[in-house]
Amino acid sequence: MYKIAVCDDDDYTLQEVESLIREWNSEIQVDCFSSGEDLTEHYISYEAVFLDIDMTGMNGIETGKKIRGMDMETKIVYLTAYRDYVAGAFGVHAFQYLLKPVSKKAVWDVLKEIFRYTRRTEESVVLSFKTVDGIVCLPVNEIYFFEYENRRIRILTAREVYYMADKIGNVEKNLRKFGFSMPHQSFVVNMRHVKNVKGQQIIMDNGMEVPLSQKKQKAWKQELLGYLSARLEQQGEESRL
Repeated sequence: MYKIAVCDDDDYTLQEVESLIREWNSEIQVDCFSSGEDLTEHYISYEAVFLDIDMTGMNGIETGKKIRGMDMETKIVYLTAYRDYVAGAFGVHAFQYLLKPVSKKAVWDVLKEIFRYTRRTEESVVLSFKTVDGIVCLPVNEIYFFEYENRRIRILTAREVYYMADKIGNVEKNLRKFGFSMPHQSFVVNMRHVKNVKGQQIIMDNGMEVPLSQKKQKAWKQELLGYLSARLEQQGEESRL
């Protein structure tokens, strides 16, 4: 599920932006904050943050800088009634600026651009792993699954098999945002490569099988359905752009 934060000390703007995001895609999780202090205190990883510049207390520029200290990837969309603030926000590397009062077209256009950019980024993500043979850099799309065996983790990719020392729980935690999930205590799979599920076996699109824990069976199938639904929604949205 994609997550977006909206932060504005004006209740009308806060509710308006939240409503327009939900209208554009009802499956997006929208978290609302009325101050920069509240947002930064409860910050989690967001695809985007719609952030008012002129707030009491910690203003949007200060808030944006603090967010950048925690998250270099999120897209910050500044909301402002004053064009002059744009120059002041330069150091935060804002993704876009929207002038108040915001319009449906402006919000929807920037959402389309955010998720175009997000899809391109997802397609090209390359991660580095410290394996027993040294550091390797692997495109996310080439990884099928991770398996914990003999106190090591086996990384199965489209081209090669690698081994590294780590906890399988750490792998799942670090890679969940890239579409990986843990259907069994010894496996973390790339849901992009799941072809089918038969009973307690997950069939990957390379023909290999991964076990599905009986205890996790119902919850994991729901997670897979949610992932597939989100991808279909993305593809449908992309075809409309």
